[in-house]
Amino acid sequence: MAEGKMTKVEMLEKAEELVKVYNDQYQTGKFEDAIKTNEELEQVVNEYTSVVRKECFERLAKADDPMLEAVKELTFATIRIKDTKEGEEKIPVRVIEPCDKQIDLLKLHKFVDGGIGVDKNWNYMVEKLNFLMTVQKAIDLGIDPTGINDSYAISELAKEINLGKTPTSKTQILKTVQSIVSAMVGDEYKATSHDVNFLMSVYSKKNRKALTVTCANHKYMRSYMMEICHRIVCEKSYEIDYKKAKNK
Repeated sequence: MAEGKMTKVEMLEKAEELVKVYNDQYQTGKFEDAIKTNEELEQVVNEYTSVVRKECFERLAKADDPMLEAVKELTFATIRIKDTKEGEEKIPVRVIEPCDKQIDLLKLHKFVDGGIGVDKNWNYMVEKLNFLMTVQKAIDLGIDPTGINDSYAISELAKEINLGKTPTSKTQILKTVQSIVSAMVGDEYKATSHDVNFLMSVYSKKNRKALTVTCANHKYMRSYMMEICHRIVCEKSYEIDYKKAKNK
């Protein structure tokens, strides 16, 4: 693919050019052409992200502690496609804008020779915690966890990780979270009850299907644990987003 040989500047220019073509095609009713242009646009944006991700990984790999540095940075800068509506007529307009994308620790782990983290089994520990919390969520909802034990998607190495029994209290979860934090960035970094509350707040969500809860997959669980480590290492505080009154 020709775009793969372009520089970042050239890819960004190409994306801006394609988005103008797309907007013209879409707004004049040339929808089939717009679909083809969008496919090319997505390719360019994905290629740009791939290039800057690799640059980020190469830089982190040179650090004394790639995991710690990745946790501190949390994200890398890239671009994305965004659909907006302009004017009183709310005309749909597509734009290219800068954005931050969270560093994928598992991809970095595979990229760095020898892996990352104090304990190179950190990812299996995250998977095991995810499994245990899913089992406990089922029990909390009055669901027989036997089916989960038999069908849960978890690697064989993760199954062998011993994180203790299914966490039934925040105290037990805190101990488990601390063991994973220690495995990722070191014993000197301490998790608190706030980290447990954060994890329990974001871990599951309402499914579109009635009476159904969706638990985090392993990718999301790694992301949540990375954010917890980021908070601890960078000494930050959690925030809460909610709908505010318009006159406030």
